[in-house]
Amino acid sequence: MSDTNDTIENNSEDFSELVKEYDLKNLASNAAIEGRIVDIVENRVVIDIGQKTEGILDRQELLDWDGNMKYKIGDAISVLSKNVNFKEGYIIVSKKQLDEQEGWENVFHAYKKNTPLQGKITKLTPDEKGFLVDMGVEMFLPMSQVDIQKVKAPKKMLGKDFWFKVVKLNKKEKSGTISRRILLEDEKQEKLKNLLGSLAVGQVVKGMVTSIVDYGAFVDLGGLEGLVHKDNISYGRINHPKEKLRKGDEIEVKVLEIDKDRGKISLGIKQKFTDPWIDIEIRYPIGKRLIAKVVKIVSFGAFIELEEGVEGLLHISDLTWEGRPTSVEEYVAVGDKLWVQVIEFSKEDRKIKLGLKQLEMRPEEKYLEKHSRGEIVRAKVKKILKSRVFLGLEQGVEGVVKISDISYYHIESPEEYMKEGEEIDAMIISNELDRNYKVQLGIKHLSESEWKTFFSKHKPGNTIEVTVRKITDGGISVEITRNIEGFIRIGDIDEERITLQDLEKKYKPGDKLEAMISRAELDRKKVYLSLRALNKVREREEIQKYMKGGDDQVTTIGDLLQNELDKKK
Repeated sequence: MSDTNDTIENNSEDFSELVKEYDLKNLASNAAIEGRIVDIVENRVVIDIGQKTEGILDRQELLDWDGNMKYKIGDAISVLSKNVNFKEGYIIVSKKQLDEQEGWENVFHAYKKNTPLQGKITKLTPDEKGFLVDMGVEMFLPMSQVDIQKVKAPKKMLGKDFWFKVVKLNKKEKSGTISRRILLEDEKQEKLKNLLGSLAVGQVVKGMVTSIVDYGAFVDLGGLEGLVHKDNISYGRINHPKEKLRKGDEIEVKVLEIDKDRGKISLGIKQKFTDPWIDIEIRYPIGKRLIAKVVKIVSFGAFIELEEGVEGLLHISDLTWEGRPTSVEEYVAVGDKLWVQVIEFSKEDRKIKLGLKQLEMRPEEKYLEKHSRGEIVRAKVKKILKSRVFLGLEQGVEGVVKISDISYYHIESPEEYMKEGEEIDAMIISNELDRNYKVQLGIKHLSESEWKTFFSKHKPGNTIEVTVRKITDGGISVEITRNIEGFIRIGDIDEERITLQDLEKKYKPGDKLEAMISRAELDRKKVYLSLRALNKVREREEIQKYMKGGDDQVTTIGDLLQNELDKKK
């Protein structure tokens, strides 16, 4: 360039005359000038534009994003003439101005044709609400239009090239707004359409975990995301998907459900494997004992993993025979491996109940090893229900008496016979526990000898004193002794027909009566009595007494009849 300047300066021909020979119309037409780089000196680039003088270009216009020169000496280049520097004798040209002119034409064309255009993100706006993108001319890219997802690190986007869609233009200011998100959404929809068409329920495909949330994990299937719900990750217990998956994991999943209208896909991992609950009753029958691991402790017990996907509950009540523990941690801890026994099973509900105390002999079983059927034992009334009574025999040992084993006669409630806290005698009536593993006891059996004694001493026709217990439609229920009941049928009360109201007025519970035994059945433990028969016997006795009396006691038949009428009145 120095030679060129020297030539211009030493040449007697005036530089202005040279300029006149140059086609000034071209300078003013904004048309591109084709040239070649002949020298690069400091901040100037000398370009041969095919004229008697050279073009000078600002070096900054040829630097790339990283500040490196994009051209070298000898490269062809298109520029636009700006003006003439008469003082120094050259023509000022611009690459940037030409790029802006061409860039605007490209942007305008892309806007009209609705076609995408490539650009480079160069600046973050001061308010950080968007970017400036170099597309020959600077265009504004709102932050919401950068990506489908929220941009978490805006500065990392600087210097990157992307395709954009022009959505708005201002011709006067030669500016506009562009969007990358629109293209990404269109691309996603196209991929979604193609991928949805290629997928089928039951198909196993590969994918990558893109994000993990509390309720599951999202998996990219190649442009389309599907959800693996937490419940579909494993047959076993997981508290959070992070226990099994990590972002970036490449996994195989099974397509469970496809919603083409909503573009949603449900995926599963555990479905690739056989459900461990199939034929589980064969592997874990009731009574089976095995070593298993404690995986979780709750207030009411501990969950035990029998195998992956199969857990059983060890309830707090099944930890020990020595009463209910105050806490589960007294006996087990997470991670412990211990022997347990399968005690209950529900395949439909996917529930298995396990026991720890069942590995040992029950206290009731130990009790029956020391005591046998027919033995009379002392017990304390612990709880009275409508149909049975629970009795405490020893520490940790309970017996049960059914209401039918309390008395040979009918009682409405055990409370008629005993009270909670009372100590009573009872008889062991079986060498086996009942279905609730209680010692089977009876109270009425204690009266067997009393019944035999009563039947040997009292025969039909004997008169005994009884106590009224209850008035019914059928008659009067009476107590002969605490363990022996009798019944006076309504026809055995009086010769005349009597109603329930009449009975309730005449007789009250607790009244003492004399009655005659009319029938007694030892095998059935039944005693029937009669007031009517007793009255007749006494009437006959009274007549005979009067008939056998002395002269001073002569009584006529009329006197007797009058006496009977008075009694009935």
